[in-house]
Amino acid sequence: MLDSSLPYTLQYQLRSELLKKIQSGEWATGERIPSERELCDTYGVSRITVREVVSSLSQSGYLVRMQGKGTFVASEKVEYVMTSNFSLRQELKEKGATDKFTLLGYSKTKASLFYSQQFNIAEDENVIVVTRIREINGKPYAWEKAVVPARYLAGSTEADIERDGLYPTIERCTDLFPEEAEENIEAVNCPETIATQMGLKKNIAVTLVTRSTKAQGRCIEYCESYLYGQRYMCKHYIQRR
Repeated sequence: MLDSSLPYTLQYQLRSELLKKIQSGEWATGERIPSERELCDTYGVSRITVREVVSSLSQSGYLVRMQGKGTFVASEKVEYVMTSNFSLRQELKEKGATDKFTLLGYSKTKASLFYSQQFNIAEDENVIVVTRIREINGKPYAWEKAVVPARYLAGSTEADIERDGLYPTIERCTDLFPEEAEENIEAVNCPETIATQMGLKKNIAVTLVTRSTKAQGRCIEYCESYLYGQRYMCKHYIQRR
């Protein structure tokens, strides 16, 4: 029970208590936290207070709400600014963090109707599909599937992308560089196959980010990313300098 005689609001006390459980590991990453009713009973506060605190912790990235499933503990916080060169790697380097890609797949295939519409290309035109896992400080952070029209990677190889990265390879092949991106972000349960590849627990809560990246008004990449670091911040400053 919280103490209403203390010189702190019940909302402040409850937030401190829940944050302590998250930061101490008592509530583990991906674990479903107690329901609103259970929190009300445990701490002797109103449902309005519980909702305000849970909402605050969700906005701060400590919790992830999943419609119809409950609220889950998010994973280690990873924040970055998507700058003019679209380089998370550079941002992490400046913060003293390590960044590593493991290439899982590289294939050429005919564009589906969805991708032909996304890239404004014919359905029989080839696209390159690249799947990879990104690690930050030795821990899995994201599973990514990037799709690029083959024309933007003409003359390049799987080894080029593995060595130099996707955007630098596109730029070398075309002189096109990302100028803007549109993203959709939502909380989901990680697909079992992807969770296995990342070494995560089955049905763990992750963040799904779908991104359409453009250069000179053309879509040059469509990417789906499952982020294990749900506390995800991305500020766009995409002016090329």
